[in-house]
Amino acid sequence: MPSAREAALRALLAGGGQASLQAALHDTEMPPRDRALFTQLVNGTLKLRRALDWSLTKYLRRPLDSLTPQLLWALRLGAFQLLYLQRIPVHSAVNETVSLARRLGHAGTAAVANAVLRKLAVNPARPPAPGPHDSVEIFATYASLPDWLGRHLIERFGFDTAVRIADGINRMPRRAVRVNTMVTNVEEMTGALEKAGVRVSASRYGMADCLVLERTPPVSAAMVNRLIGSGRLTMQSEESQLAVHLLDPRSDESVLDVCAGRGVKTGAIAQRRPAVLYALDDDASKLAALAHEIVRLNIDSLETVRADATHAYLGVLPSAFDAVLVDAPCSGIGTIGRRADLRWAKSESDPMRLSRAQAAILEHAAKVVRPGGRLLYVTCSTDEREDEDIVNEFLRSHGDFAPVPLAWKAPAGTDLRFGAYGLTIPGIDGADGFFYAKLERTPR
Repeated sequence: MPSAREAALRALLAGGGQASLQAALHDTEMPPRDRALFTQLVNGTLKLRRALDWSLTKYLRRPLDSLTPQLLWALRLGAFQLLYLQRIPVHSAVNETVSLARRLGHAGTAAVANAVLRKLAVNPARPPAPGPHDSVEIFATYASLPDWLGRHLIERFGFDTAVRIADGINRMPRRAVRVNTMVTNVEEMTGALEKAGVRVSASRYGMADCLVLERTPPVSAAMVNRLIGSGRLTMQSEESQLAVHLLDPRSDESVLDVCAGRGVKTGAIAQRRPAVLYALDDDASKLAALAHEIVRLNIDSLETVRADATHAYLGVLPSAFDAVLVDAPCSGIGTIGRRADLRWAKSESDPMRLSRAQAAILEHAAKVVRPGGRLLYVTCSTDEREDEDIVNEFLRSHGDFAPVPLAWKAPAGTDLRFGAYGLTIPGIDGADGFFYAKLERTPR
């Protein structure tokens, strides 16, 4: 059985994304503590790649791009432990990384790893904290982001908040679960989690069926997974849950979930027991996952429709709905603190490229909102081209819709408001960045 460090290095060499993590965990029988370390090593090393490269270049005698992938990722993995994991002994970080470099490379590879990491252990150089007048490159290196994302954060949130975001997205994100109130209740699940050693707290946004996992010991992970597997809990971030909370579907209403995907938000709507619930998506594999979600959550009333949300679909659905959720496909840059690979996988052109589809999806979704009904447009992006620009352009040509001010409770300094719209700030206390706009169709 490979060690947590070896499994982490192999996952990083395979790309380091969620698929690599799951594949490595599936192929090994690591005990809970090792699984937790493995996940921390992969996510942390991948997130901090740019900052780690800055530190490594202080002691390397040749360019990073001249190194083999095995040596480069081994150095990054060792540097992450030395610079960012205080509980890892220095000798363990150095010796085990050198051993890995030798096993996956050769003696010369191990010699380079040994020399560089020992120097880094003596003088643990990290990128300096940026000042408000420093270049974007200095900020982005400190934050371990591509320059374009660093520039976006400063322009969107201001320098001081951007630094807080940078610090937050490189720590662990807040983990939350949604209690399936169709089969259990919050009190029962709170008791089960606390008995398993998990410390829980209430949602910062006041959502009754949301529990935040403040501390989950490695030995408790199996119990959490069993509760999820049984359908009593769903792993879902607070900001994702907030979308359905703001839409507020009621038991006497008809509801449509556009771009339903694998059904995470669909399940949250179903818990409200609406009179009619439809879920629409054009991806067969996602609809298959949604079908599994229906069984897991014990949902007894849901119609799924395969259709392209960027084109007219009125003929395959009831003519009008009381409430419509538009969970628009987006760049996802509001979740870079949760998905370690995302910051390196996205492009500066993504928000503009996706905006045309987002506008079309909103246009067609609006056609199935009944007079007096409402629509919630949501993205997990912080880019205005995917957010308020889309909604404002829609409202300019649709006089029968008006924005509804959003009401949610949030700690000071954790969200932004744009008139009636709202945006949660990524990284602040482990949050994701989600944009929400609620629109109401004028009654006849």
